[in-house]
Amino acid sequence: MSGKRITQVAVGPDGRAMKRLTSGRVVRPTGRTDWKRLAAMEEAEVVSRARADRDAPPVSRVRLREFLRVTLAPAEVRAIRHRRGLSQAVFAARYGLNLRTVQDWEQGRAQPDGPARAYLLVIDREPRAVERALAAGG
Repeated sequence: MSGKRITQVAVGPDGRAMKRLTSGRVVRPTGRTDWKRLAAMEEAEVVSRARADRDAPPVSRVRLREFLRVTLAPAEVRAIRHRRGLSQAVFAARYGLNLRTVQDWEQGRAQPDGPARAYLLVIDREPRAVERALAAGG
């Protein structure tokens, strides 16, 4: 990082940029940023400025192909559930998952994304801890 202050930006309900405060609240951006100029930038200028950003250099398409997408196969999702000895419906209810999503994972119609994959692995390795955490959460 270059040491400059970082502003987190979110998209508001009207599609316009909103500043995200450390409290999590979003407000209309103020200050020295010319938001109208940013919104009017051409795609080529956006790309040019992104390439010039030392803090976040873009990744080439060739390099991007080298990245591995880690996921769980349908059989692995099914095995995690089977090790708990639960039906799809009970598994989904116990761990706060959507039943249809669990069915889609097990049938190969969808794959768990990163956070879902991590959650399934924690369920597999520490199911009691997950159950305690969910019970304590309300």
